[in-house]
Amino acid sequence: MVRTYRVLAVALVVVALAAGASAQGWRGQGRMAGKVTDESGKPLEGVTVKVFLPAANGGTEVKTDRRGEWALGGVAGGDWQVDFLKDGYEPRRISVSIQELIRIPVIETTMKKAAPNPNEIIAGEMKKAGDLINQKKFAEAQAVYQELLAKYPQVYQLQLAIARAYHAEGAHDKEIEALKKYLEHDPDNVEVKLLTGSEMISKGNAEEGKQMLASIDESKITEPAIFLNVGINLLNQNKPKDAMTFFDKTITRFPNYSEGYYYRGITGLQIGTQLAPDDKAAGDKYLQSGKADLTKFVQMAPDAPEAPMAKKMLEQLK
Repeated sequence: MVRTYRVLAVALVVVALAAGASAQGWRGQGRMAGKVTDESGKPLEGVTVKVFLPAANGGTEVKTDRRGEWALGGVAGGDWQVDFLKDGYEPRRISVSIQELIRIPVIETTMKKAAPNPNEIIAGEMKKAGDLINQKKFAEAQAVYQELLAKYPQVYQLQLAIARAYHAEGAHDKEIEALKKYLEHDPDNVEVKLLTGSEMISKGNAEEGKQMLASIDESKITEPAIFLNVGINLLNQNKPKDAMTFFDKTITRFPNYSEGYYYRGITGLQIGTQLAPDDKAAGDKYLQSGKADLTKFVQMAPDAPEAPMAKKMLEQLK
């Protein structure tokens, strides 16, 4: 039994030594060196030079100095894979054959500037346009957007930024036009269809706006604020009955969303007050439903910022 353990111990030592040799299998007595420049011949400092010997499954890396030079000694013979990497430049890969004890010529490498990243360009120009909008320089902001769109026509999402800029300027007809252009590429975008439809209604194009809103697949709406925001927009345009439709949708789809009851409640009170002089029965119906919605809202969200106003309105209705 003692002999068996001794044999096993020797075997384990051999395996360990073999593993260690494999891990450093790229080590040897060879040498390679080189110089990296840009396309104008200027030395490139800080280039990462990664060397890898597939036969040994190992390698290392060095960086170029201020003269663009690099050197690596103590490498094994064989066919090496050499990668050159530097931010802002296209990566390069070459193959180098090394024979130990035979010095190879200096490896001259030229790296090309990488093409600008379109995403970075667009992000920078979008920020520039946003700053111009904040300064109310709408025409200049639109010029930036239009130049981007001409250069990157496939980035149709720019139409949303154009629409927002027109909205800030108060040019709602142009805003709607931009939103429609966006929908040509993304016709099932629920939020944009809701926004477009409500903007159409606000500009007096009620029929087209309502058709747009009716075409929406409501099953795809997963956030109650989407319905609610359209209702608030219509309410702000003094269209309480149209707004009521969307507050009804909010509560039907999201019955636990307290804000839906608040806005439907104040809208019911507004409609009821308007109807009461000419149609007392209809007015009372809206007033009672508005009162019920506000009561439910206060029960659901007693600490909400709107709760004091809701309580005040309920007090006035007693």
